[in-house]
Amino acid sequence: MLLFIASCSSPYKHLQQAPATANSAFVFKPAFDKVLYRGTVDGGYLFKKFHLSGLLFFKTLENGTVRAIYQNEMGFTFFDFEWDSNDSFKVNQVMARLDKPAVIKTLRKDIELLLMKGLKKDSEIAFTDRGKLLFRRLDISGGYAYYVEDSGRLVRIENAGKRSKVVTMTIGGKDQPSDMPKQVLIDHHKANFTIQLTKLDSYADE
Repeated sequence: MLLFIASCSSPYKHLQQAPATANSAFVFKPAFDKVLYRGTVDGGYLFKKFHLSGLLFFKTLENGTVRAIYQNEMGFTFFDFEWDSNDSFKVNQVMARLDKPAVIKTLRKDIELLLMKGLKKDSEIAFTDRGKLLFRRLDISGGYAYYVEDSGRLVRIENAGKRSKVVTMTIGGKDQPSDMPKQVLIDHHKANFTIQLTKLDSYADE
């Protein structure tokens, strides 16, 4: 019984609410025209234990639409997702093996957490981890998003429900608050798979 109670307790129960500040998690919202990552997807029951490797391209169009296109080195498209200027989501293309509601929902949420889309801005509350880390919590559909700061730098993004942590996204190389990070490691605790992204300095225009 004690083990059951411990397993159901929130991983954030130790946090203490911080005083309100003028700053917001949205200072970390990425602003970009074109960004290219080398990306890998490994493991997990959603992906039937297989490995994907390719290039993930983010592009902001003149009308505010954002595209996220993941292809292999030969140009085969794994998925092509789109968000309009109002953050409405659309699937332009997806390979048959990934064309499952649970997979699309998971990939969509990962990208939205990284790009800070679908967050309820008025819900933001700040917490401290014994004064070292600052956790900025925002409501999202089905749970919470935590943007974790260390000395003013974004180091993690976490997605959690009321009882357990679902995703930990480790952020590296975000030199300026609005930069896209140079490294991203996404660990899905329940679905048991990882996504690793490494930013490339050069990219193709097409």
